[in-house]
Amino acid sequence: MIYVSGATLTSGANNIDAIGGTNTASSPGTEQFGVRYSASGGSGSVDAPYAAAGFAYNGVSSPDNIASVAGATATTTYSARYVGNITAVTPSGSYATTLTYTATATY
Repeated sequence: MIYVSGATLTSGANNIDAIGGTNTASSPGTEQFGVRYSASGGSGSVDAPYAAAGFAYNGVSSPDNIASVAGATATTTYSARYVGNITAVTPSGSYATTLTYTATATY
């Protein structure tokens, strides 16, 4: 299993809203922070809601599961694509975050 966790994009006291646990299309003009993942090779796969064409992010308050595999695999490569959109009234600033990825094995 692979998990992601961390705050949404922030600049001082300001933040960009995390999309949440539903896969959502990128919508410029709407505050959104999200991510989607893809898997290639091996037998690993990306779990919903991160596996579709839109974006999601639900790891702000607790780690969120993003990928899994039913057996041993050493060759799955995971890729991440991030989106950050703002509104016309989003305060200017240098927005950043740190996301933590945790991989656990099941034997």
